[in-house]
Amino acid sequence: MNELKEIVDMIPEDTKKEIYQDGVKPAMVETGKTLSLVPRVVKNALAKVEMWCINKEFMVKEFEQELQRKLESKNAENIVDADPNIFIPSAQAISYNWEKEDIKQLYLNLMASDMDITKKENVHPSFSEIIKQMDSNDVKIFTKIYSKIVIPLYVLQKNEEKGTTPILDYLLTSDFYVNISENKVIKSLNNLERLKLIEIYDDQYYIDEKIYNPIENGKEIMKYKAEFLDKLDITKGMIKKTEFGKDFFDVCCK
Repeated sequence: MNELKEIVDMIPEDTKKEIYQDGVKPAMVETGKTLSLVPRVVKNALAKVEMWCINKEFMVKEFEQELQRKLESKNAENIVDADPNIFIPSAQAISYNWEKEDIKQLYLNLMASDMDITKKENVHPSFSEIIKQMDSNDVKIFTKIYSKIVIPLYVLQKNEEKGTTPILDYLLTSDFYVNISENKVIKSLNNLERLKLIEIYDDQYYIDEKIYNPIENGKEIMKYKAEFLDKLDITKGMIKKTEFGKDFFDVCCK
């Protein structure tokens, strides 16, 4: 330590100043910049929350207007008081899903249906929680399923010497894959089945072979046929709507 002090003492004052300007000071400045960067990063991370707080009053007004638009086509005598068990959790959830248009509309439809005596019987308090567990892909897949009369599917496997190995859990008609990957469609199907909104069967199929033509002639199956050739094993299946899912669709999607 004494040797280091002696070396420092030997350095001329002008040189010491240059060392400070060129080395020590910039390092200290960079450290200061790093420390000052932390609150800025945190602030940026919380920007959306801050905007949510600022815009909350505006959102309430917009929310009222949207709900009024949902109900304005109803007869006044059919509009009843909202059930707090449905309205309150839905209103809370919609406040932080305001920018997700499809999710927001599900909540608005749920609240409007709860205030409509002609639909109120089909409303269930769990619907708000179900919406909370859905994403935009789930909404798209669900509404497409419930807009169809029949929903055929293929299960794809590869034939091997000792049996079969999975290739793709479910393959649907091409219209399900508009801006959604096969993997995401499968995730949505599994989630919708978990929520009891649909039932998926790989041991039941439609007798009418023509129902499967849209899958058989689709570009999706063609790539698997080209890749696996005669080793491709196809099992026909179907998706069924549930009574619970029908009520959810009627209440939240119309």
